Amino acid sequence: MPKKTKKELPFQRIEKILEAGEDIAHYKEEFYEREELKEENQQFVIFRLAQEWYGVEISKVKEVIRVGKITYLPSSPKYISGIISLRGNILSVTDLKTVFNLPHEEPSEKMRIIAIESGILETGFLVDEVVESIEVPVSKLEPALLTIPSEGAKYLAGQCKVNDKLIAIINIEKVLEREV
Repeated sequence: MPKKTKKELPFQRIEKILEAGEDIAHYKEEFYEREELKEENQQFVIFRLAQEWYGVEISKVKEVIRVGKITYLPSSPKYISGIISLRGNILSVTDLKTVFNLPHEEPSEKMRIIAIESGILETGFLVDEVVESIEVPVSKLEPALLTIPSEGAKYLAGQCKVNDKLIAIINIEKVLEREV
C-alpha cells in the first residue's frame, strides 16, 4: 500500500465534505417532497328536487332506497309525506320539496328515499333522483346565496359549484330540528 502524502489528505477531506453535503441536499429534497399539503375534502350525495340540485354529507346517509308504499300519517305536518318500514324500523319521510317550496312532479321510477341519520335522529328525504356522490375540496364550499327565500335558506349549510351545476348543501340538523 503506497504511503499517503500530506498533499493527498486535504483533497480527501474535501471529497468527504462534498459527499456529506450531497447527503444533506438529498435529505432536504426528500423532506420537502413529503411535506405536501393535501387539501381536505368533503363527500356529498347529490340529488335533484324539481330542477334544482342539492347535496347531503355522505357520512349522514345510511342508504338510498326505492320509493315503495309510504303510509300517510294523520295530523302530521305537511312536509311529512308519511312513514315507511325500513327493515322493521319505522322511518318518517320528509318531503323536501315542501320544505323548500318547490313544485311537485308526477312520481317516477327515479324517485328515491335517502335514509338520513344524525345522532339519534333519523328520517328519509324524498327526492326526485339521486345522481351521484362527489368529493369537493373544502375551499370550494361557499355560504348559501342570499337570493334564496329565508324559509328555505335556514335549512342550507352552503353551496358549491361542480361542473355547471350549482349544488345547495342541506344542513341536515336544521331539517331534523324542524321535525322534533
